[in-house]
Amino acid sequence: MSKIWASNSNEEAFNQRLHEICFKTNLDYDNLLMPYDIEALVAHGEMLGECELISQEDSQLIVSVLKEMLIDTQKGKLKMTPEVEDCHSLIEAELINRAGDAGKRLYMARSRNDQVVSATRLYGRQKVATILSQCKGLMNALLELSEMYEMIPMPGYTHTQRAMPASVGMWASSFLEILLNQKDTIEAAYNLNDVNVLGSAAGFGTAFKIDRDSVTKKLGLAKTQVNSMSCQLSRGQVECQTLQAFWGVMFAINRMANDMVWMTSAEFDFLAVGKSCTTGSSIMPNKRNLDPCEIIRGRYHIFCGHLTQAQAVISNLFSGYNSDYQESKPVFMEGLELISTSIEAMTIIVKNTGIKEDKLKAAFSPDIFATDVVNRYVMQGKTFRDAYKEIKSNLKSVETEDPQENINSKTHLGATGNLGLDVLADRLKEWK
Repeated sequence: MSKIWASNSNEEAFNQRLHEICFKTNLDYDNLLMPYDIEALVAHGEMLGECELISQEDSQLIVSVLKEMLIDTQKGKLKMTPEVEDCHSLIEAELINRAGDAGKRLYMARSRNDQVVSATRLYGRQKVATILSQCKGLMNALLELSEMYEMIPMPGYTHTQRAMPASVGMWASSFLEILLNQKDTIEAAYNLNDVNVLGSAAGFGTAFKIDRDSVTKKLGLAKTQVNSMSCQLSRGQVECQTLQAFWGVMFAINRMANDMVWMTSAEFDFLAVGKSCTTGSSIMPNKRNLDPCEIIRGRYHIFCGHLTQAQAVISNLFSGYNSDYQESKPVFMEGLELISTSIEAMTIIVKNTGIKEDKLKAAFSPDIFATDVVNRYVMQGKTFRDAYKEIKSNLKSVETEDPQENINSKTHLGATGNLGLDVLADRLKEWK
């Protein structure tokens, strides 16, 4: 297929190998973007007719054909093939093929520059909304786990050594609260993508008297990005900040996955994860491995790589469009998909996680109660430092206590005897 920008068929062709190295599109990415691209063009075609830049007859034909093409993309009938330059070229060629000269009239007052940003924003908005819903599903699973084992004692650790009595409910709800705290950040990412850039054309506006706000309303977007040059300046920037918005989510998932790898090992043996979430060994018949958590733990670092790439590729560029921008597309789309699948996988694992209460209680050696003994001495009138030194010099005097009574006795908000799960549940209800 000839390039959109070629003047005629006799023009010297762009070097094929250079095209393959620099511009060959990933078919999967463009197939994902194509429905959003068509959706934006439907609004653009309607607006051109309303502004009398094209006839109502042509506008209606364009919109009708585009809607047919949208259905075809959803059914997989219209999709990218290796010889096609990109999804924007495919849509234009197919529209002209189906609508004739009317199809050629759609391509006024716009450019591939604003077209790709528009499609990416619509894709990003939908993907963020989907991930937000998935986050809520994971948090509900964590809340159920926290409530089920709220008062089951579990050793708490500092420096990976037993420190003080904690509980399974405290452990699980710690991740729940970290995720809950991501609400404003994720909603900000949604708002960054909830913007119309169509009509900015190549980044300098257009001589045609268009109505950009009309397109904004038709697409159900919150606002129009006003400055045409800023529409191009924001390419890559919005993608980068969208990925950044999910760093906290990926951080929490990474840490929880790592805990679970260790807590299901023979050395800890605190948690019981269903066999449907574990794998066996090709050579050791005794093994059951929590591979999914190892993969999720590793994918946090892959995500950080995507984020770093997104930040780096858009820096030190001159104002206006630059081809460097296209390198932000794969890391953005792959990054969002990695976030989505990681949350989905972690939710499945959490829903299939139980505990080994006998192993948890057996881990409560006498020394884990040392700080509680110090605190009791302080409540009896001793200074903290004197009590600390006395117990530290005589740790053998510390006796094993009933872990259940210990965690029940701590009743301030956020302590083991008062985790405030009702507060966290109310905060979860605030998620839309």
